Amino acid sequence: MAIQSPDILTFKQNLDATITAIKQHRADSHAAIKIQSMLNVTAYVQASRFLEGSIKHIVYNCCIMKGYTTAQLSSLESDLKKFNNPEFTKIRDLFKTILNFDILDGRNNGNFSQTDITFLNQIVQNRHRNVHASQDSSSWYNQNQKDITNFQQEFPSLIKIIDYLSNLNFNKSGKPANLVSNKNPIQHTAFSNTQSIQQNRVTQKIEKFNLWKWFKKII
Repeated sequence: MAIQSPDILTFKQNLDATITAIKQHRADSHAAIKIQSMLNVTAYVQASRFLEGSIKHIVYNCCIMKGYTTAQLSSLESDLKKFNNPEFTKIRDLFKTILNFDILDGRNNGNFSQTDITFLNQIVQNRHRNVHASQDSSSWYNQNQKDITNFQQEFPSLIKIIDYLSNLNFNKSGKPANLVSNKNPIQHTAFSNTQSIQQNRVTQKIEKFNLWKWFKKII
């Protein structure tokens, strides 16, 4: 699968450029080492922002597919503003509440794994530790426990889950119009696999017949 939303793809390209710049930074002085620490935090902050924005965008678009009215979309916008710190459980609850769909379907069908869920949560949790502060002054300083190496291991899992979610389509009845499984892929057409194969065979026969008729005319 691949991310289906052009807007999310553009968002990801911007994030990829940031990650590339962080990877190219050289910690070759005391100041550069301090900056590297800040950049490590930036990777997690930007990835969490990307995840949050992508989830809101996907849910909003799915509701448009379902036929939401202008008033319903306006109400949805207010609800989505309350969605933050997008750990997997919160994402799952959002899809259940608004779309009546359990995204664990993706794990059960092999589109992503429990390890992917864990890595996604680690990205969000590490960002949370470094963005929010409590009254305890000992927690005010750098709480980052990860670096760009950890991030590179975790980030593909986040993308895998967004890939799956961005491939969801809903029809006017509110039901998912296409569910993709790595175990048993479903074609994104109005036909099943067997029907598609049969139709292709018929089309090929017609094309051969028409070609033969044309060939007889010119000889």
